[in-house]
Amino acid sequence: MRVLLSGYYGFGNLGDEAILAGLGAALQRRGHEPLVLSNDPADTERRHSFEARHRVSGLVGALTSVDAVVSGGGGLLQDATSARSLIYYLSVLRLARLLGRRTAVYAQSLGPLSERGRRRVGAALRGVPLFLRDRTSIALAREFGLDAELVGDAALLLPARSTDAGTSLAASALERPAGENHQRRIVLIPRGGHDAYNDALIELARRLEAARLPLAVMVLHPVEDLAPAERLVGAAPGTQTWLPPTPAKTIEQLATASVVVSARLHGCILAALAGTSFIGLAYDPKVAGFLEQVGATGFVAPIDPAALLAAVREPRVPSAAAVADLVSSANAGVDSLLAALE
Repeated sequence: MRVLLSGYYGFGNLGDEAILAGLGAALQRRGHEPLVLSNDPADTERRHSFEARHRVSGLVGALTSVDAVVSGGGGLLQDATSARSLIYYLSVLRLARLLGRRTAVYAQSLGPLSERGRRRVGAALRGVPLFLRDRTSIALAREFGLDAELVGDAALLLPARSTDAGTSLAASALERPAGENHQRRIVLIPRGGHDAYNDALIELARRLEAARLPLAVMVLHPVEDLAPAERLVGAAPGTQTWLPPTPAKTIEQLATASVVVSARLHGCILAALAGTSFIGLAYDPKVAGFLEQVGATGFVAPIDPAALLAAVREPRVPSAAAVADLVSSANAGVDSLLAALE
């Protein structure tokens, strides 16, 4: 089956590229052919080796060349950042259905939505199989009168740092002796547009540098996150800047960290796959939901600098079993998705 993937692809955001890499590879392993709607088709083909078409100019041609369309994953169905973005993703689904293509929404969150956005989403998703990545979204779908299945985030389909004994995440990776972490860097991951959380990271960086602890700032979105990353380095000049080119390289780098403090959901997810302890700054319920699922520490603004520093000095080890369960859920979700499309 040839499957068109619609998402925030080709914009350079490592989180969304991780979603694409995981989902596309999972489809290929099951004998299906992904085609990607991308803002930069040439870059998508170079990064992932998936065929790609432009998300606007290539849309109709892509739809007529596939058997099914999958919207997701990610946080596409919300209008807090842009009503135009929501209209685009719903329009892809509507056009696909008009052309007689099978459709599904996969590994997405729903919301936040304005009243108008709620009406649009509720109407557009009626009759579409829904696979959502957090319980808050499942509850919102029920408010719309829609059934949905809970699945893991598609980035969890990426290979973890360890595959011992056939598992996707080795428990030993999350249980390093404390001494092994002594010279490992503490990695801070900001998120553009969320000043309260970025300010908390900057204050944390100041305190950690004063304690002479090695730091790095990781930029997952080269446009949105570069400015807060530069502010952080300005506050703690000894901080290294990491700009990983691919999701796989991100996991590789995070595996060298002692602890990750992330204001991005996929900073937390990729740290989990790297086997590294992490702390999430929960700017959105989807982050809080993931942290709760794996037993990781989270903070919501306003953040107490002393409490955050204490959490970094003695990080709670997330549950390797819970992470492994989420990986299994993500793989089972792909099977459910294909069953719905077939």
